[in-house]
Amino acid sequence: MKPTRKDPSQSEIAERAGVARTTVSLVLRGGEGLKPETVERVKEAAKELGYRPNMLVQGIRTGKSRMVGVMIPPYDSHWSQVVYGIHDELAKNDYAPIFLWSAHRDEEMDEKRELKQVHRLLDRRIDGVVLWPHFARMYEQHIHEFSLRNLPVVTVDCRINGSVKADAVLSDDRAGAKAVAEHLLGLGHKNIIHFCGPETEEWSRMRREGFETTPNCISVEVPLKPPRTAIIRKALEAYPETTAVFASTDHIAQDVYEAATELGLCIPVGLSVVGYSDLDFSKYLAPPLTTVHACPYEMGRRAAQMVMERIAGNADDAAAQAEYLPVELVVRKSTRSI
Repeated sequence: MKPTRKDPSQSEIAERAGVARTTVSLVLRGGEGLKPETVERVKEAAKELGYRPNMLVQGIRTGKSRMVGVMIPPYDSHWSQVVYGIHDELAKNDYAPIFLWSAHRDEEMDEKRELKQVHRLLDRRIDGVVLWPHFARMYEQHIHEFSLRNLPVVTVDCRINGSVKADAVLSDDRAGAKAVAEHLLGLGHKNIIHFCGPETEEWSRMRREGFETTPNCISVEVPLKPPRTAIIRKALEAYPETTAVFASTDHIAQDVYEAATELGLCIPVGLSVVGYSDLDFSKYLAPPLTTVHACPYEMGRRAAQMVMERIAGNADDAAAQAEYLPVELVVRKSTRSI
């Protein structure tokens, strides 16, 4: 027969410490007004008996679960760092993150499954939520599930449009794309293709706005998911005078490498290439990829801080905030002057 787990009662702690049960209760609630030696004796007795506070009971008393829902999948190394930042900042402040998402990288998103995940978080009485709307459009559709309950919402890398008040943490993608343009123009490149993401994505629009003031820039929209190589190869064949490419993501840049190989173009001698995000594989490409480094870990930390500020009521009446974090161009060996 499986033994039943039993947590020590306050009466047992009181007996071990040699104090009244009410004294134990006061100590476990903070110990205000009690002698320090009494508080220490009760704490030591509780430790010896293996006592752990019941957060469920405390949540009922306070109306706060100290749990935050996080609907961000570790999609790649960038998003893994975002998730680490959220986790570390919440844990440091005694919050427990609950990580849920509707689909993995190569799975199709399902509306019913997404709504079920939202309800899983709500049923556990989370105090707030951090999410990545880009990964699941249904999050926007179901965002009212959070707002109806007056739960703080913080988004990462994308803002939610509409009447819902949601704070956002984003990279300064306009500045990043502008730095790419200045880098390529400074190397003497005048015929450049920008392989950009869909116009529906805010990060893609921001990068286009920052880059497409570049003279003689041709923009070619490519899908977020492969296959993309054929589209890239056709564009390079259609514009043989192209000497440089700006890929809106490192994933797209990786496909540019493949297309260039198929066309017999040597990087960077025949074609300079710049990516975006500084994913873990970018420095291992041959040649190592020049790219834009965002601050994913800091984005995660800041998102966690913003949701905790809302939970605490420190920013309860303030309008929705959008915070842009700085980025940095990382120059490697995939670009050269002409």
